[in-house]
Amino acid sequence: MKRLAYLGALLLLAAACDNDDNYNDRNGDKAVIPPQGKTLRIMTYNIYGARATNPSNAADLDALAEVIRRQDPDFVTLNEVDVFTNRSGKEVHQARDLAEKLGMEWHFSKAIDRDGGEYGDAVLSKYPILEKRSYTLPCAAEQPGEDRSLCVIRVQIDGKDLYVASTHFDHLSGDASRMVQATEVRRIRDTELIGDLILGGDLNAIPSSNVIATMTSFLTNTGTIDQYTFPSDNPDRKIDYIMYAPIEHFGVQNYQVVSRADQQVDGVDASDHRPVIADIRFQTEEDISGEDDGGEE
Repeated sequence: MKRLAYLGALLLLAAACDNDDNYNDRNGDKAVIPPQGKTLRIMTYNIYGARATNPSNAADLDALAEVIRRQDPDFVTLNEVDVFTNRSGKEVHQARDLAEKLGMEWHFSKAIDRDGGEYGDAVLSKYPILEKRSYTLPCAAEQPGEDRSLCVIRVQIDGKDLYVASTHFDHLSGDASRMVQATEVRRIRDTELIGDLILGGDLNAIPSSNVIATMTSFLTNTGTIDQYTFPSDNPDRKIDYIMYAPIEHFGVQNYQVVSRADQQVDGVDASDHRPVIADIRFQTEEDISGEDDGGEE
């Protein structure tokens, strides 16, 4: 039985190496798909405060919900989320209201105060949320910038804990604040989020930057460098990412930037960013315990 399982794993690995969809660009390597596991669909989406489809700048959450619903993700990491702001509506909590429209659970983390309310990041989940955490990511002291947040949930997938996190790095001060924020994410990962982690978000940095080099020193990046995400009408750069760790517990089955047609509603872009989708196989406790079942050969 062990010999058959081993041969099966080798065949899957060979198939993965022939399929460009299984690419991750950490050190230019291909992602190894675990021979067993639960496939999870992750979406990361900078939603622009839900204002892209409405000339009056009022929130249009129905358009965003439709774009998300088309992709049917298990988890959505959201950026530029407004909560009770003047511009989006004093009764509007975008994370909560989107989650209700989609039948998902939610967690919001404030980055800064904005326009009479709050602004930050969120995670939506089809799975019951067992724990919610929020962390502040400071900007560089010597330059103007914005503090940002790291929004984290913990769920269980077939008995195994999984952290899912959303973040959005500063866009004002060049790489200085983004490097501070990337370093803080690494510290949090090393000291507090020990275990299996998937992170999504707008990092405001291109793949060749020092910021992404820092992030991929402890996380594995999905996708390729030329799959552009911004601006939505004619993308010319990749700044939105999905990453995970540790590499041996995950494998990328599919990665795509959502097409413009699929992120439009009534011919209008739902955000100024394209959503990103990754189908990731996650090795759970059931998979690990089933690798050696003591059966006959």
